[in-house]
Amino acid sequence: MSEKNKYYSIGKVSSICDVPIKTLRYYDQIGLLVPQYRKEDSHYRYYEHTQLLTLHIIRKLRLLGVSLKDIQRIIPNCDNAAMEQCVVSRMHEISKNIEELQEQLAIGEILLQRLNTGNVFLQNKNQDQDSIIQIEKIPLYNVISTRRIKLDYQNSDVSIDRWSELIELAKRYHLKTMGSIILTYHNEPLEQFYNKDCDLESCIQVAELKNGPEFKQFGGFLAATAIHMIFFLLPVPQRNPTP
Repeated sequence: MSEKNKYYSIGKVSSICDVPIKTLRYYDQIGLLVPQYRKEDSHYRYYEHTQLLTLHIIRKLRLLGVSLKDIQRIIPNCDNAAMEQCVVSRMHEISKNIEELQEQLAIGEILLQRLNTGNVFLQNKNQDQDSIIQIEKIPLYNVISTRRIKLDYQNSDVSIDRWSELIELAKRYHLKTMGSIILTYHNEPLEQFYNKDCDLESCIQVAELKNGPEFKQFGGFLAATAIHMIFFLLPVPQRNPTP
């Protein structure tokens, strides 16, 4: 038997396939990839050429994020149909993860933009208030909304109140929200600033419209916009006085 021509040592397999020797020993231990030949005196492991191809497939599946449990179910039986189904399923999971990461990135970009806008506003808080108002084109959004009379209206707490309500409503429909809460006052102009009760509609952007009175489209028009900031203080750790 010509070992050099027919078999590969565990070190050679590790080098060729870029798989650590420790991993190869573990695959041997769990029965996933058992060396074709083992010397009786030294117990050195030797692999056949076809086993390198099998290891290549195992490595690709692991890079794809397939669990060893699933690989053990597929590889020993040479089940191509099961492997294809596993790969398709894993690719679907990866696509979903990419979408979630893209949403997180978009949320981060919006938050960073608001923080930067807030910093600019604070640095120039003594400027003429008329310069803060802008005319903007409001894009057309799919939104989920609620509308009712807000008793004893306080402008400072309405955002938190309605935001949590809309988040819970979106969860009920298995939807993710995007962007800021949008408030629409169905009162006479400026009435919300001096009337205790306010006819207030709140909405927030969602990815799709569902059947129901809570869903509508908002935007597609020009509007005068202004920055409304709610300030809050972070708690400061208290130090015990030194006697």
